[in-house]
Amino acid sequence: MVLSSVCDATSYRCIACHPRGPVQPPPTHTSLTTQQVYDYRYAFFKNAQACYCGGSYGRHRPAECPKLCKATDSTSCEESVSNAVLDTGWMVPGPPASLELYNATDTSVQAVWTHPVALNDVFSDYIVVANAINTFCTTNQLEPRQWVFPNSTLKAGLPDLHPGTQYNISVATYSQHAIGVNISDTIWTEIGEPEEPEVPTIIKRDKGQVVIELSRAVNENGPITAYRVVVVSDVGRSAFRKDMLKSFQEAESEGLPYYIAAELDPQDLKDEFVVGDGHVYRNYYNPPLPPDNNIHVTLGVVSSLNNVTKVTYAGLDPLVLNAGTNRPVPDIGGSGLVIGLSVAIGVFGFLLLLSVVAYFMLPRHLGRRRQNSDHQELSLQGPMIEVEPNGYIHNGFIPEEEDVRVNHYENLKQQVWNIPRNFLDVKSEVLGCGKYGNVMRGTVQQRGFPVPVAVHTIADGELPPAGKRSMLQDLGVLIRLGTHANIISLVGTYESPDTLFVVVEHHPASLKDVLIESRCLEHCATPFSVQVSVSDTSRSRQRICSLAESQVLEAAVGIARGMDYLTSKKITHTQLAARNVLMADGIVPKVTGCGIARYNKCRENPDYTRWTANEIFRGRPHVSKSDVWSFGCVLWEICALGGTPYADVATSEVGSRVMRGQRLSQVHCVDDDLYQLMLQCWQLDLDERPTFCEIAHILENMLEDSTIHLNFEMYAGFHYEQYIPALELTQS
Repeated sequence: MVLSSVCDATSYRCIACHPRGPVQPPPTHTSLTTQQVYDYRYAFFKNAQACYCGGSYGRHRPAECPKLCKATDSTSCEESVSNAVLDTGWMVPGPPASLELYNATDTSVQAVWTHPVALNDVFSDYIVVANAINTFCTTNQLEPRQWVFPNSTLKAGLPDLHPGTQYNISVATYSQHAIGVNISDTIWTEIGEPEEPEVPTIIKRDKGQVVIELSRAVNENGPITAYRVVVVSDVGRSAFRKDMLKSFQEAESEGLPYYIAAELDPQDLKDEFVVGDGHVYRNYYNPPLPPDNNIHVTLGVVSSLNNVTKVTYAGLDPLVLNAGTNRPVPDIGGSGLVIGLSVAIGVFGFLLLLSVVAYFMLPRHLGRRRQNSDHQELSLQGPMIEVEPNGYIHNGFIPEEEDVRVNHYENLKQQVWNIPRNFLDVKSEVLGCGKYGNVMRGTVQQRGFPVPVAVHTIADGELPPAGKRSMLQDLGVLIRLGTHANIISLVGTYESPDTLFVVVEHHPASLKDVLIESRCLEHCATPFSVQVSVSDTSRSRQRICSLAESQVLEAAVGIARGMDYLTSKKITHTQLAARNVLMADGIVPKVTGCGIARYNKCRENPDYTRWTANEIFRGRPHVSKSDVWSFGCVLWEICALGGTPYADVATSEVGSRVMRGQRLSQVHCVDDDLYQLMLQCWQLDLDERPTFCEIAHILENMLEDSTIHLNFEMYAGFHYEQYIPALELTQS
């Protein structure tokens, strides 16, 4: 390339000279544009004829120059003697070499990029920014979204985007000097479900026709491309399925009692529309209505963009219409009779409710006064204290609501197994420290066999009144849970003169332990491999994990089922992490930490900052969808074989990074579908996060389909995600 076509020698300062001749400069780029030259720190002039660019220099010895290369000297070295190295002054890395955007959903996009070619400086992070350039959102201005990823990340999901919006997404490096040049591309997110329109208003009805008033809808999630008028026969109301809607001809041939009567262009939408006028609207026939049929009329909003169509329908109008009767629509809004009846019904209903409550509460109150002090099985030392329903909220599991005033002592007597002394063997080994005392290893005889248990030893006589209330509340949480295959359960209790023993199901290994131990390249003496047969030839594949992919996904399903059970009991878990999942028989996950069952190993205080949901950092209350966020982190832990979330980020910075949009990066062995599930768990909008029931179904489908969603086979350049125990504990 000719020197003057790209490089301006007078614009840079000469910093080094090299012998003229067959010198080989650093990375040569002889076909760069002027703009691309500015991405590099150094320009190389070979024999004053050709221009090269690179991010470093110094591999060749300096030459003797007739002119000195000074910082203030803008002239190049003597072209007849040497080659020149010039400093462009560009201190930061150039842009990533490539960027690809794909797999857009209504709220997220996948991005993959490659490292910059011009590595002029060491950089610590990639900064990804999404700017909305076209959107159908009119109520709020969409602020730019920003994510920060460590420099080892080359693939990431970008969550919390707005549906039906075109984004300009840029990726740039961040070094100690500044943010580098970015590379960008544009992509549309998939449209979202349109907002539900208003139910049409019935204006009048005539033989075979009904006149309705339509209201224009507002859709923030995409364009409104059409309106649909739908007729539903009253006899088919209970069987009405919006996904089965067809034209009148198709519905009649299939025997469906509902059909699309018209599809209207938004520009042609008028305030009034006649249902049953016999016209055709966008290939939908609007037939006269049968005179002896009661019908309902509703309105649908159609949104289509980029080969995706979504439709939302209003509810069915509350009036049953007979199209054969010519009469105005009755107005019952101002009827004094209706208002009077409504008030009377409300008053009598309230009185009836008070009577029912009094009927059930009075015998319970009297019964408590008649409690027999001779019942010793579960009598607690010291005065009995009635537990206020909101007197204590456990910091690990929070009951979302209490239906009535609960006597936890009665629950204990009626529902807990009072273990005979000869059935319980308490060992001297301390498993850890609970909230009310030490937790010991033990066994309980069940069906003639000793079963391992954790025994919580509680000197209840020494507890202050507030401590006794909270202990009973925590014990009540376990009673309330009952039993579930994926939840650690209460076995029973035993009482000695000075100590209450609360016996809980126990399994020695946590999910975290199992995952770390499965890292066969770190823990196996010989590489772990499996034999596979391809076209009648066998070959060995080395693996990074001693567990099968299906095993770990089944564990994830079990955790989701257990958490779904907790949600059904109105209990939220604020500390969901792999360390709080015990593995029964090494394969069945059981969520632990319920009520009184929570304990820690002695001298260990776990820190759950890295599993905490975005809204909690912003001071909002913990709800079940906050547990869904934590589950996404647990799913990442599973795929990372026990890796520490955000291992390259100090604990004090995790909260601010999460609130700025940083998410756990996609592990190499995880496919896009599985990572997309994690991203859905980390949505900012709680309503956008899936429920645990939905998560379990998604994972079950992944287990059943033929796609490889998780692959533990060895690949070039593999390394385990960092596991740093100190980052998962509070620093004392």
